[in-house]
Amino acid sequence: MENTIVKATITDIVDFGAFCTVDINGEQYKGLIHISEIADQFVRDAKEFVTSGEEVDAMILEINNDKKQVKLSIKRAK
Repeated sequence: MENTIVKATITDIVDFGAFCTVDINGEQYKGLIHISEIADQFVRDAKEFVTSGEEVDAMILEINNDKKQVKLSIKRAK
């Protein structure tokens, strides 16, 4: 599943990135998009690039099926 592009829905924006939910094979996963993976340029505030409730394309970097968690990248999905 790594390197797969998925639709992620932003649920919360924090200092170090954005939390989201992702549907993978019919199951809901909690995701994190680290602030360094939001855009190619330097990101000081994630709120300048994403908003809560927004659906974005993101690439799966790492997946933990046991915990239903995933690490994602918006900039690598482009």
